Amino acid sequence: MASRKALLIITAAMAVVVVGALLPATASAANYMVGDDSGWDLEVDYDAWARGKNFKVGDTLEFLYSTEEATHNVVMVDAGSYKACTVPSNAPTLTSGDDHVTLGSAGQFFFICGIEGHCQSGMKLAVNVQ
Repeated sequence: MASRKALLIITAAMAVVVVGALLPATASAANYMVGDDSGWDLEVDYDAWARGKNFKVGDTLEFLYSTEEATHNVVMVDAGSYKACTVPSNAPTLTSGDDHVTLGSAGQFFFICGIEGHCQSGMKLAVNVQ
């Protein structure tokens, strides 16, 4: 009887350790509002905004912008389209005005506003995910 009770206590303790080990990975994911209080807009220097931030797998980027009269959108592009400010025909385009993108893997991610002239005016973001 005593050994069964000891086994239950050890099993419960192991469960607590396993759950505790998993929590930091989940709790460490960060949510970044792109452009901070200015949101996703023409008046923000997104290179400066991203500088010094350590984006990690599991973090979320939140793009907030006005949806009136199709003011902005968020287009996920490759490096070449980012540099050229071009929207590929098959590029995922977000238009809700409160778009959330979870950074699901390490590497570089590129976002532009697909409204004509906006990317060329600086409305583009590149992030390096660790």
